[in-house]
Amino acid sequence: MDPIIERFNRLIKSMFVDTDNIDFGYDNFSEGMDKDYAEAWDELNDFLSSPGSVNRKNTGSTGKSASKPKTPEMLRPDYLNMGVPFGSNFTTTKSAYKKLIIQYHPDKNNLNSKSMNKATEKTKKLNISFQKIKAWELAKQG
Repeated sequence: MDPIIERFNRLIKSMFVDTDNIDFGYDNFSEGMDKDYAEAWDELNDFLSSPGSVNRKNTGSTGKSASKPKTPEMLRPDYLNMGVPFGSNFTTTKSAYKKLIIQYHPDKNNLNSKSMNKATEKTKKLNISFQKIKAWELAKQG
């Protein structure tokens, strides 16, 4: 039988059957597969069963991982706008934001319309970036 169909079959069975007492044969899953695919499957299985694996960490009573969530890559430009390293803590980011907002505030840059327009655009970008980072921090906490 095709390995994909076998996996689908196990998935369906796991949804409708008490899986605590059934051995779906995950240990021998790689038998009869393409050699490279079987080696990759075995390597993944070994990694997931190792003590340092993510799924083996202490999750506590909440069921959440004990490690800190990784900062999403989509926030990299926002940290760059703030002038802080990617993934910096929120206190550092907030401090940098306050300094930059004061520096680029349109009222401080009102000598001519060109510099005021640039300052206005920069403050808009800073505000948007800070709001994204702040939303991520709040989501991470709760």
